Amino acid sequence: MSEFVDLSDLDFSETFEPTVKPAGEQVELRIVSFNTGEDKNGNKYIMPFFEPTDDPYGKEFGHYIPRPHDGMSPKEKNRALLAIEGLMKSFDITISSQMDIKNDIVGKTGWAIVGVGKDQDDLPTNTIRKYVYNE
Repeated sequence: MSEFVDLSDLDFSETFEPTVKPAGEQVELRIVSFNTGEDKNGNKYIMPFFEPTDDPYGKEFGHYIPRPHDGMSPKEKNRALLAIEGLMKSFDITISSQMDIKNDIVGKTGWAIVGVGKDQDDLPTNTIRKYVYNE
């Protein structure tokens, strides 16, 4: 049995290519989603996804941050802790044992210096170089 689909009513005249901020630019970002999970080795991670607040066409991008674990070198552990601390300070997120992702994290804004990398489709996307916050 065949299935049919009609897409003739769609208007493609107002589509746009998502934009990517230049590397080295300090950008205000909004957290649009926040994932947690385990990698293929069973190590936990967090991954916030961002969009620039000043660009309605800005491409969303994520920042994979591993949670510290026993298999990490001291340098890797320090890098992970600094990334988590920078994220929390930049986006004014209070660390607690029961953070509600929808109410305590998503929607928060903060600042970061961005880089440019490649996404899973080998297209340009922003990356986080460093979170920016006041001490």
